[in-house]
Amino acid sequence: MPPQRATIIGLGLSGALLALSLRRSSSTTPTIYELRSSPSTLGGAINLTPPVSRILESLGLLTSAKEIAFETTEIGIFSLYSGAKLGGLPFVDAETGHSSLRIERSLLLGLLLRALEEADVQVVFGKRLEGVRDVDEGRVAAVFADGEEVESELLFGCDGIHSLVRGAYVEPERKATYSGLSSAYGFSASPEGLAEKGGFEGTAVASGMRGSVIVSYCGPGREKVFVGAVMEVKAPEGDRDGWRGKGAMGAEAKKELVERFGGGDPVFRKVVDGVEEWSFFPVWVLPNGGTYWKGRTVLVGDAAHAGPPGGEGAALAMEDAVVLGRLVGKAEEEGASVEAVFRRYEELRRGRVMENYTRASARWEGAKNRSWLVQRCMEFFMWAFLMVYWNNKGWGFEYDAANVELGGKLYVTTLRSWKKYVWATKRPSAPPRSTRSSTKKMLGPVDAKSAVVTKHLSL
Repeated sequence: MPPQRATIIGLGLSGALLALSLRRSSSTTPTIYELRSSPSTLGGAINLTPPVSRILESLGLLTSAKEIAFETTEIGIFSLYSGAKLGGLPFVDAETGHSSLRIERSLLLGLLLRALEEADVQVVFGKRLEGVRDVDEGRVAAVFADGEEVESELLFGCDGIHSLVRGAYVEPERKATYSGLSSAYGFSASPEGLAEKGGFEGTAVASGMRGSVIVSYCGPGREKVFVGAVMEVKAPEGDRDGWRGKGAMGAEAKKELVERFGGGDPVFRKVVDGVEEWSFFPVWVLPNGGTYWKGRTVLVGDAAHAGPPGGEGAALAMEDAVVLGRLVGKAEEEGASVEAVFRRYEELRRGRVMENYTRASARWEGAKNRSWLVQRCMEFFMWAFLMVYWNNKGWGFEYDAANVELGGKLYVTTLRSWKKYVWATKRPSAPPRSTRSSTKKMLGPVDAKSAVVTKHLSL
């Protein structure tokens, strides 16, 4: 595969990291198109797992990220009402020493934007996608609402769970559904007693009968606290944007949240009560499975596989981006086709995504409303739950997207791809003109179902 032009739809974490990965690993020229007129400030403070720390380190961004994040090695599990610590989840990779980083999404995006500028990646704001169409076998076009059509050899849908790329082209029938849960988040000054609370290492999840709340420092100075709540709420009326557009919640909503999550523990109550402004968003999920790519277009992150809340979606999206960028570079070196890149991407990522989906589904149930008896039983048996399900190995901290094995030689899936590669690299010889039968003999057996050559060429 010769050097390509790439259109990236969506300036989120996955879109930004994909552009950086393409710049680092390939000769492809990416351009990012973003719906909003400026970088988004939406989102609270996200948890960057040790595998993401490895990614940032590979891009030379880890030191800068640590300067604006809170670093923790454990997430404590507490009872929201008694305040007692029930256990802890280790969030450090024993092999590399990388820990978890709690960082404001807007600050992380700002860091990535500066990296994009240094890498000379163009970002175009205010571009609403309306459709995707195939120009020919070698090009795809992004059709925007202002009438402009941008043609390129590759198109990446990094536009989130309500992906227009997926809805307009890749898999229109696969739609997001409301999970039954909603998230509310805000920020608070660190209250008196939080730092001294027994068992609190800087990040905690407190669980109660009406949902769970996460309390975490989100900066190096331990002065600012992120508060994020997950709770069961009936399905929103109207479209997703209308409900989401409520944004900052008023006094009545704040009162409800304090009642839900203030609990009996005075320290947690101070934290929740200290949030001046809450933002409230429904949590949507995609049906498990689905299609990741079609033609020269591929989905990345939540656009491909948004799972239940608590599934480390941001981390998975960032891993997707780095692996995909590396595969494009591998294809350039080997002369493989776009189809080969996308197939290998799906092979490498689907298993890890499915594993995470299953793990998150179990946590998802823990955020729903439950009776006093069920809550007490959960608290009593939490130690066993953590021992069985949430050991360090189970979190997959050993995964390294920047260095994970990409598998053997990529397949050249069509004769045309082979000819194009030879021409682009000015090889001294080209495959001879041949009949259909001689072509099959040269390339190997063809899978009748997918019509894709299954035996690679030694180029």
